Amino acid sequence: MGDDRQFVTRRDVLVSGIAVSGLPLAAVAAQADPPTQHNPMSQTASASTQVLQDAWSAYGAAVERARLAMERTPRFKERPEHRATAYLSLAEAQSMAYNFAVAPRMDCPVINTRAWYHNVHTLGGTSADLFHVCASVHGRHTYRLFGRIGDLKVMVMQVFNTILGGPGQKQVGNTDLAKMADSHGNFELILSATVHKGNWIPLDPSSDFNFLFIRRFFDDWYGDRGTLDIELLDGPVDNKDRDEAAMARRILLAADSLIFLVEKWNIGIYDLYLSHNGGRKNSVAVVPGSEIASDSAGSPSTIYTWGVFDINEDEALIIEMEVPRAAFWSLQIQDVWTKPINYLNHQSDINQRHAAIDRDGKFRAVICLTDPGVANWLDTDGHKEGTIVGRAYIAQAKPATPVVKLIKLKDLSGHLPADTRYLTPEHRQAALKLRRNGLLKMFGDT
Repeated sequence: MGDDRQFVTRRDVLVSGIAVSGLPLAAVAAQADPPTQHNPMSQTASASTQVLQDAWSAYGAAVERARLAMERTPRFKERPEHRATAYLSLAEAQSMAYNFAVAPRMDCPVINTRAWYHNVHTLGGTSADLFHVCASVHGRHTYRLFGRIGDLKVMVMQVFNTILGGPGQKQVGNTDLAKMADSHGNFELILSATVHKGNWIPLDPSSDFNFLFIRRFFDDWYGDRGTLDIELLDGPVDNKDRDEAAMARRILLAADSLIFLVEKWNIGIYDLYLSHNGGRKNSVAVVPGSEIASDSAGSPSTIYTWGVFDINEDEALIIEMEVPRAAFWSLQIQDVWTKPINYLNHQSDINQRHAAIDRDGKFRAVICLTDPGVANWLDTDGHKEGTIVGRAYIAQAKPATPVVKLIKLKDLSGHLPADTRYLTPEHRQAALKLRRNGLLKMFGDT
C-alpha cells in the first residue's frame, strides 16, 4: 500500500465500491449527501481540502451501508431483541476503526493497549483472558519489539500488510513470541523488511502501514502480565499531522476498517459459525484457526470450537468436552454480533484455571438464562441467542468435537455427573467479585 492511493468522492464509493454481505453500495446511493459542490464550505475550499471533504463523505457512506447491511440480516429483522445491540456494535465499530486507522502515530509507535478493552472495544470476540494489543509500523523501517513474558500462557503475534480491512489485506507472518524468550522470560526481536541476525520478523516493504496484532493470554487475573514495548530504530518517520491528503487517506482507511469489522466480524462470524454446523444451532464444530487467519484475522495458533446457541428461559445447553492438551484453553459466549457477554461482571467465559473438571476428566459447561448453581455456568446476561467460541492455543492435538445437549432446565441435574461442583449464591457473588477485581488489576484499571 503506497502513498499514491486514489481518492474518490462519496458517490464514487457508493456506486463502485465493495459490497458488504451481498449489499451493493449503490443501494445506499439514494441516501448520499448532496454533491459536494452544493456544500457552502466547498465554495471556498482548496483542492486539498476537497480531498478531506470527499474522504469524510466516503466514511459517512461506509457507516450508512454498514447500518443497512446489519439491518438486512435475518437476526435483526426477525429478532427484535438484537436490534439495540446491533446499533451498539455499529457505534463500537466506528470507535475501533478510529483506533486502528486514524489514531496511530508512525513517528513514535506505541503498543495500543486499548484497541480491545473490556466492554468498550470488544468486537471479534475478545475475552476476560485475552489482552489484545496492536501497533502500526512502516514497512520500510526497522523496529525493536521487546518485553517480558511474565505469567502469560500464550503470546503470539500476527503481522498484516495493512490494518484489518485495509486494501489487499493479507497475513505476512505469525510468531510465537514466547519461544523467543530467554530463561528469565525476556525477549527482543527486530521487525524490518530486510533480514537481520537473531530474532527477526519480516515486514511488508510495499506498505507504510503494517499492522501488528498481538494476543496475550493469561489464566490468572492476579498474575504477572509481563511487559511489551516497541521502538523505532532508524527514524525519523513523518506522521504528516498537517498533511490534508495523508489525513484523508487515514479516514478512508477507517472506512475500510469499519466495513471489515461489520462484514467479517459483526455479521460474518455468526454466519461462519452457523455454516460450520450445517446451519444448525445448539451445535458446535472444531475448526483450525488457520482457515480464517488471513481474511478474517483469526489466529493460526489456535484450534477453535464454534457454535450458535438459541435457548428459551426454561432450557439449558450442556457442552461436554475432553480437556484440550494446549498451552491455554477456554470456552466463552458472546452476543450475535460478536460482542462478548459482559465478562467483567458476569461469568460468560471459563478458562483452564477456573474450570471445574469432573471426576471422569471431562469439562462440562451449562449455558442458561438463570443461575443453576453449577460452577461451570456460562451466564448469558439475558441473551437467549448468541455465539459460542472455544479456544485451544498451541494444542498438541486437535480436540475432539464436544457433545452438546439441549434439555429442560428442570432436568439439568439428571444430565450431569453426581460429582458436579455447585456454588451457593454467596460463593457465586464472591467468585464474581474476585473476577471483577482481578480483571481491573490485570488491565491496569486499579
